[in-house]
Amino acid sequence: MATNLVQIKGTELPTDGAALNVANRLYIDTTDNDEDLTDITTGKWAWLARGISEITPSWQEKTQKTAYYDGDGHDDTEVTGKSLQLAVKGVRYLGDAAQDYIDSKQYAIGSAAKTRVLWINNGMPVVSKCTLTAITPTGGAADAQQNFSVTIAFDGAPKTTSGKLTLTETDKTRIFTAAVDDTQPATTPAETNTNTPKQN
Repeated sequence: MATNLVQIKGTELPTDGAALNVANRLYIDTTDNDEDLTDITTGKWAWLARGISEITPSWQEKTQKTAYYDGDGHDDTEVTGKSLQLAVKGVRYLGDAAQDYIDSKQYAIGSAAKTRVLWINNGMPVVSKCTLTAITPTGGAADAQQNFSVTIAFDGAPKTTSGKLTLTETDKTRIFTAAVDDTQPATTPAETNTNTPKQN
């Protein structure tokens, strides 16, 4: 199939100034692999974007306050633990690979609710084990689109790639494989779509 359409100059996402949330990308590993944090290439990464209107990260931190004699009666605060979670909201799109995978986990408990997440945050790939919680794959008013929401709770310390990440779309729409080139610096990931024209 020929590729004869290109992006209009000036419609690119900004790389400086005010950051837009749409520049960030979120992928879920559909292989149920919640153990491997050494090799991103083992995943089948479904892009969680269609029907998604809001992705909100939040940090939950544990802190310890201690008063020392040299503090003149004031506490020192140490962060002793933290966890990241992403609250995802939107409308239900049937047939979307990422939403369908999450929907299949709505009754899951224990290890069945775990997988891996890839969050590209302002160009930085962040990979973590995760647990899919608070899954709401439907609901709402009778005359409205169905609701969709999930909270992705990061498990343990996340990692990033050792080199440049490239995501290539498989023969299944919006499911990508990953490759890492250690000879190039880890910059904003390149993405190759086989089902839609590549943008130059």
